[in-house]
Amino acid sequence: MAEENADLFSAFAEDHAFLGTCFHELSQALRAGDLSTARTLAARLDREAGAHIAFEEEQFYPELVGLLGEAEVERMHAEHRDGLEVVQRLCSQGPASEPSEAKRRHLLTLSEGMETHIADCGDLFEAMGRIPPREQELLHAALVEWRLRHPEWRAYAASIGRRRSSAALET
Repeated sequence: MAEENADLFSAFAEDHAFLGTCFHELSQALRAGDLSTARTLAARLDREAGAHIAFEEEQFYPELVGLLGEAEVERMHAEHRDGLEVVQRLCSQGPASEPSEAKRRHLLTLSEGMETHIADCGDLFEAMGRIPPREQELLHAALVEWRLRHPEWRAYAASIGRRRSSAALET
């Protein structure tokens, strides 16, 4: 770990601590069948996780392709999509709407998958340490910028979908 770039490491660790706690609590709520708490946590993740998700997908993951390989980075994108599915489904259900037992178990499986994804961030810290110091500074600046923009996770994901659709139409 490069000492002069501790801000990137600290910010990344802070985000992962928040995400890990929220997804752990979300999984606990789903396990207990406490959908009110699960919806509250999903709404919090939607409000507060978007900046970190956007940073990873827009700036950090592209840097990791050369270090970890395209398949590993695509796996991490897929895990984000799974986490987003949990947030979307819980945020879109009204309080009177109860998912079936099978859907609740499915959401729990996806939430637990995000817990694992977040816990595996140790590999990302190792890879981050291999990024040249100047690029680490630029990555930290990008993370700070995303935090200032503060996109909601679902809104960010929708914007990505629109950009991908536009790009596909242009080809």
